[in-house]
Amino acid sequence: MNIVYASDDNFAEIMGISMISLFESNKDCGEITVFILDDGISDDNRSKLLSIGEKYMRNIIFRPIPDINKLAGVEIHTSSRWSLSAFSRLFLEKIMDEDIERVIYLDCDMLIYDSLEELYNTDLDGNFCGGVLDCISRYHKKNIGLKCEDNYINSGMMVISLTEWRKNNLCGKFERFINSYGGDLPYVDQGVINGTIGRNIKILDLRYNCYTAVYDFSYSDLMIYRKPSGFYSMKEIEDAKSNPAIVHFTTSFLSLRPWIEGCGHPYAGEWLRFKAMSPWSDTPLRKDNRSAAKKLAVKIYNALPKGISVRIAGALHAWIVPMLRRKRK
Repeated sequence: MNIVYASDDNFAEIMGISMISLFESNKDCGEITVFILDDGISDDNRSKLLSIGEKYMRNIIFRPIPDINKLAGVEIHTSSRWSLSAFSRLFLEKIMDEDIERVIYLDCDMLIYDSLEELYNTDLDGNFCGGVLDCISRYHKKNIGLKCEDNYINSGMMVISLTEWRKNNLCGKFERFINSYGGDLPYVDQGVINGTIGRNIKILDLRYNCYTAVYDFSYSDLMIYRKPSGFYSMKEIEDAKSNPAIVHFTTSFLSLRPWIEGCGHPYAGEWLRFKAMSPWSDTPLRKDNRSAAKKLAVKIYNALPKGISVRIAGALHAWIVPMLRRKRK
């Protein structure tokens, strides 16, 4: 089983803790090789990551991330929220050896709670990859050329057929999409993936990428807040939350992530448990560095009646944000 992560030095600790959860939950798997797309990980953190592989007798292979802007043919605009290393997943067919036919790509901010062998062996039915639906409005989709009824996945977990990627030259498709926006992309690499191959992605069970929004909101509030055009049913969401295979600590305006002081996520304690098993066990949690404006927004949200606050937040997320992010080709 081939697993791929991508990280810079800032997220190396978080990736390492995710790797421990992966190995702990997949002890019965015959072989696991973890490929780390390395965007400047320090020697100290590299040594710690290799020690995790040695402890669990798993292969850890570092692959330096190439010049992403050169591969894309244009300078890509990023922000403090996303690292340029995230774009490396778009160029896996060039980074990985040609004899590697399939991988599972995982974001660093994930905990794995179940065997991934069934996921790894999923029949993709001729699609380029498999992923979990993101909860997003039609206006976000419109920004990348999708129709209301088109699927849109969260790219934090993907089962990828590199055979199909190579056969269909997806790198070329990704490059053309990036260039069509002049490198200034709505929703960074996730927008590229959905905007190019969104109609050729197999939709998988939410339990394989149970992200923070489904924990922050009830089903009815989530529908008001995100206004998704096509999503899982309430039962599918509740089933996934009660039995997640992968918990994904995505960013959320309502909650902190578990490596930050004050996190109230239901699985924050589990993240700390795996952290205690890691070479970073004595590393202190990070401070909450949100701006005063963001902290005030959360206070206002919590102070207002729920019916009002979730509708205001929904208007911002589903309508105003995509309008502001709209880019003309």
